[in-house]
Amino acid sequence: METFLIDVPILSMVATVSELTVIDIKIHPGARVAKGEKIAELESDKSVFEFESPCDGVVEAIQARAGDILPSGAPFLSIQTADISLKHLAAKAGARKTESVPTPPVAAPAAATAASAREPAKPAPAASGLQWTPRAAKLAQDAGLDPATLTGIEATGPGGRISGDDIARYLAANPAATGSGLSSLSAQRSAPAASSETVCIAGVGYAVPKNVRPTSEILKSFPGRTEEEMIKLTGIKERRYADADESATSLAATAVKHALAQAGLNAGQIDGIVLATIIPDQPVPSMASGLAKLLGCPRALAFDVNAACSGWLYALEVGRAFIRGGTAKNVIVVTAELLSRITNPNDHETAFLFGDGAGAAILTDAPGGHRLHRMALSGDASAFEAIQRPGGGARQLVPAPGGADLADFYLQMDGGAVFKNAVIAFANEIESALKRHQLKPDDIAWIVPHQANERILRAVGKRVGIPFERFVVTIAKYGNTSGASVSMALGWAAEEGIFKSGDKIIFCSVGAGLTFAGGLLVW
Repeated sequence: METFLIDVPILSMVATVSELTVIDIKIHPGARVAKGEKIAELESDKSVFEFESPCDGVVEAIQARAGDILPSGAPFLSIQTADISLKHLAAKAGARKTESVPTPPVAAPAAATAASAREPAKPAPAASGLQWTPRAAKLAQDAGLDPATLTGIEATGPGGRISGDDIARYLAANPAATGSGLSSLSAQRSAPAASSETVCIAGVGYAVPKNVRPTSEILKSFPGRTEEEMIKLTGIKERRYADADESATSLAATAVKHALAQAGLNAGQIDGIVLATIIPDQPVPSMASGLAKLLGCPRALAFDVNAACSGWLYALEVGRAFIRGGTAKNVIVVTAELLSRITNPNDHETAFLFGDGAGAAILTDAPGGHRLHRMALSGDASAFEAIQRPGGGARQLVPAPGGADLADFYLQMDGGAVFKNAVIAFANEIESALKRHQLKPDDIAWIVPHQANERILRAVGKRVGIPFERFVVTIAKYGNTSGASVSMALGWAAEEGIFKSGDKIIFCSVGAGLTFAGGLLVW
C-alpha cells in the first residue's frame, strides 16, 4: 500500500488557547503508532490534554521536546502513513523542518541496572520486585518483619521504593507488628573533593507539623473538582498544616537539632545562621535572630533571606561563601515556611498546592563530609508579577477596613505563566550544572528539586535525559513548601539512607521574582 509523509500540528482542544506546553512525549522516531494511541501530553491553563495519533503509521521525526511551549497549529511530528483521509497534511518538499529532535524513552532494563549500581543492596520481595530504602528495611526488621516476604505495602518513595513513611503507615494499621523505630543516619562521609571552593555539609535535618490535610478535605470547597483530577494536575495527595501553637521558628529549631545531631556539633559551636523564608514569624528582628536565641547561640551572626522557592539554595551559597571567605566556620543554613497561613482556601489556583515545613543543613570548614559546590544563582524580574503576595509590606501594611483587599494578603499565582517558565528553567539549571562540572546525565545519581509540581518534574526529567526515578520527590505528602522544599527533600532522603558516598546530587529551583538556583553536592 502506498504511503506518504504527513506533518501533524499541535491542536488545541479549546478555541481560546493559543499555545500549549509539552509535558511528555511517549513515542520516538522510528516507532510504529496506531490511530488513537496516546503519543504526548500537553497542558494549557491548568488543563491537561492527551495528544492521540491521528492515524496508523511510523513516526519519522519529532519537532519538539518536553518543556517546549508551542503555538496551536505549530508542527509537532511527522508520520509515514497510508491513511488517505489525512492527505491534506502531506508534507511539502522543502517546506518542513527536516531535523528531528529525538526523544527516545529510557529502556526499563537499562534504567533498573543503572539505579541498582548506584544504590546499596537492599532486601526486596521476590514476587513483586519492590525496592526498599535502608530506613524502611530497618524499620521492618525492628518490628520483627522480614522485608523479603512482606507484601501489601504502598510504595511512595523515590523510584517506587518502599520508604520508611510507608512502613510507619503499615505498622500503624497493623498493631500486631510492633517494635518499630527510627534508624540512625550513617556517619560515613565521602572523601574530600579536589575543588578548593567546596565546603562540608556535615548534617541535614527536616521537620513537618503533625497535622495532615488531605486533598479530599480541601475539595469540600470546590464541588466541581475531583481528587483524581487534582492529584493528576499537581501530584499532591496531602500536605502538613501547622497548628495555632506552632511557629516557623519552632519548626526550624527541630530541623536544626536533627542536623546538629547528625553533624556531631552543638549550638555553642555555631557562629552563623542564614535563614530563608517568605513568611517569618515577625518582620523585626529577623527570624534567624529568634532562632539563635532559641537554640542557645546568641552571639552567632544571624539574618534572613527571601528568594521565595529558591531561598534555601540562595542561603546555601551565602553560607558557603562565608566559610570560604573566613567570615564563619560553622553555619546553620535553614528554611521554614508556614504557607498555610497565607494560602487562600477559596482560590483554586493555590488552595491545593502549599504546605508547611522546615529543613536545615550544617555547613563547616571541615575537609571531609559531603562536599557542597558553588550554587549558581540568577533571576528574571520580567516575570515579577507571576507569583505575588502584595499585602503585608510597607505599601499595604494591613487590610483596608472591611477587608475588600484581603486577597492581597494571600499568595497569588498565574499558574500558566509559572508552569511555562518552570520546565525550561529547571532543565536549564540542571544542564548548566552538568556543563559547569563536565558531567553527563548518567553521572548524576539524584536530582533534589524544588517540589513545585510532579508533572513539571516529569517533564524536566524527559528534557534533560535523567529518568524521573532519580528525582527525589516528596510533593505527594508534603505539597509545595516553597523555600523549604529542597532542604526537606534532602533531609528526608538522607534519613531514608538513599544516598551513597560519592553520589553526585544536583539541586535546582525556580521561585517568585523569578529567582533561579542550582548546583552540585557530592555525598
